Amino acid sequence: MIRIPAELEKGNQERLSPMAPEFFRLLETVPQESRKGRVFKLIGASGKTTPMGLEHISEMISRVGRLAGVKVHIHPRTGKVKYASAHDLRRSFCERWAMKVMPQVLMEMARHADIATTQRYYISRNARNTAEALWAAYDQAQPQPQPGGRPSGQGCGYSEAKTTIDSAPPNDAIPCETMAYAKLGSKDLNPG
Repeated sequence: MIRIPAELEKGNQERLSPMAPEFFRLLETVPQESRKGRVFKLIGASGKTTPMGLEHISEMISRVGRLAGVKVHIHPRTGKVKYASAHDLRRSFCERWAMKVMPQVLMEMARHADIATTQRYYISRNARNTAEALWAAYDQAQPQPQPGGRPSGQGCGYSEAKTTIDSAPPNDAIPCETMAYAKLGSKDLNPG
């Protein structure tokens, strides 16, 4: 568990928060005699390790994202690149754990006050990941294809889409949404 003092917590209440097991394992690597003070001693531009403000730490993390070239989003019209920030790291952490734990557990890990926030930002956004996991499990359970057929585990498991899209790329390169739309057909989307 991590104890967060009230003065450092946005709700201004002391809080115990569950610690991710991988973070605990990282902390375990620190020798017992060195387990005091700050966990991460950030070094400022002046070379000092004195405590820094939240804005300064956030800017340092964003700078690391830019220097490391971790692209989060590229604007389709302007081409402007958004590099990883502290909030992007938090989002990535929550998205990974959303596939492993129940929403109530994720809510506590993310320190959300309301389960609706967790569901809106992390549970419903993982529909594509869930669809890919379903197809991978389905493909694994299917008998091996005949020679010349699509090997199990590639694409979304929907081979008919290849014949319904003009100049379609190989089946494993077609996004799942395209496959579903191609099979459904435009007449099915516009009844009447």
